[in-house]
Amino acid sequence: MSTVTDQPSAIPNPGFADPTREAQSAFRSVLDALAHPTRSYPLAGPAQPPAALGSGLGAIALTVLDEDTTVWLSGALASDAEVVSWLSFHTGSRRVDDPALADFAFATPDALPVFDTFRQGTDEAPHLSTTVVVDTREIVCDSPREVHHFTATGPGINVEAELDAPWADHITDFAAQWRANVRLFPRGVDLLIVDEGSISALPRTTQLASLNPGQEA
Repeated sequence: MSTVTDQPSAIPNPGFADPTREAQSAFRSVLDALAHPTRSYPLAGPAQPPAALGSGLGAIALTVLDEDTTVWLSGALASDAEVVSWLSFHTGSRRVDDPALADFAFATPDALPVFDTFRQGTDEAPHLSTTVVVDTREIVCDSPREVHHFTATGPGINVEAELDAPWADHITDFAAQWRANVRLFPRGVDLLIVDEGSISALPRTTQLASLNPGQEA
């Protein structure tokens, strides 16, 4: 009988300490965020995720990815060996280089391809579109005038809600892209907006109108 000696340094850091309970909690936050666009919900992640993922993205990855899903990673994540190893070990998901083949995409706002690059679903199967997970941890604004402000309307919103979106300025032509995405309904992508400890969402049913002077609504 052969003996295999594990090298501790080669084993990825742990995922959830209590996988069932913590994944259920994170999944509930995802569902609540999608059901109530623009609202923020707490998100508890693993204690030692890869630094490039952080706790929030780590929680989403452990919750939504499995061996039956495909995932696209933006440049910094795709080139981070620890991230790639950790995701493969804990989720078994398959990485794809083409965003149009992804069930889920993880990206920072400045590295996000245009929305129509991703899989849009079909009228018969809109659920086959890509869910885009946007990492907003590093977004810092020095002035309130740099923050994009919107009113949001649509399913799950009582009349209308205000959305402060400092990350939107880092996405190319975000307002125009989002209008086009909404017009595709029932096709189109959904956004999960994630920082270190919370999540909010913009499903494709949410319409945004700009409150910024001079910015196209």
